[in-house]
Amino acid sequence: MSDPTEGHVEQGDGPDRRPGTTDGTSTLVEELCGRAGSRGGRPGATAVIDNDSAKVVAFEFAEGDELREHAARHPVLIQVIRGRVSFELPDRTVELAPGALLHLTPMLRHAVRALEPTTLTVTMLLPHA
Repeated sequence: MSDPTEGHVEQGDGPDRRPGTTDGTSTLVEELCGRAGSRGGRPGATAVIDNDSAKVVAFEFAEGDELREHAARHPVLIQVIRGRVSFELPDRTVELAPGALLHLTPMLRHAVRALEPTTLTVTMLLPHA
């Protein structure tokens, strides 16, 4: 099993041994819920982060809203912020609730149905330029 901290740069000893850089940006999204309303049986969606390395889309589902079978071009991470969804995969159906994380490889077919009002995020992991 790989080291879960691989790629993390530790603080060095002494004032000149600081990790990382001060040249960069951070993006804080303070509230993900309520950004896009349900659209008559389909969830609303809005991009909350969109840059060269990742795109994060917040989806707002009313109970019963569905995204019919589809696929994403990039690997994605799905996290439920509030509510619950039934997530249909080729080999099984899983229920996602807050605290769960689902990773999908590119072009894996899936469908989503809200079991209650739900906010979830889809993080598209974009290739390095």
